Amino acid sequence: MLKNTLIVLVIIIVIIVGGIIVFNFLQKEKAAPTQESAVEEEPSEESAESSKEIFSLSATVLSVDSENNFLMVKPKDQETEIKVILSEETKIKKLGVPSGTGSTSGQGGVFTPIEKYIEISDIRTGDKLFITTGTNIAGKSEFNDVKMIQVYP
Repeated sequence: MLKNTLIVLVIIIVIIVGGIIVFNFLQKEKAAPTQESAVEEEPSEESAESSKEIFSLSATVLSVDSENNFLMVKPKDQETEIKVILSEETKIKKLGVPSGTGSTSGQGGVFTPIEKYIEISDIRTGDKLFITTGTNIAGKSEFNDVKMIQVYP
């Protein structure tokens, strides 16, 4: 009788352990997507680019049209040209290096650039700019909601 009880306990333990293993295997299979569906769900590089939001731009001036109030610029590390249309509200600020003792001004040797507001006619071909907009400019070759342009020294 003791021998029969021992055999029944061993069979029950084997069934329980087997059930746990099968249950865990099925859970892992549900959680891990198949290779085909994983490939389909990955976003393409093109869609990732279009989902970016860009509200500023570092660029070099290619040409200035002060009569029509726009600039042609080449963004840093890109080969494309972008038309930047300015409005009456666009602020253009030229940054300069302070003269005097060394390259610092203010208290404690902190560098503070000189800021001077300028007109579009003061921008020259080859100037380095930082442009801030109010709308997303990702993927655009022309934009007109320009809030601020900073001209670097």
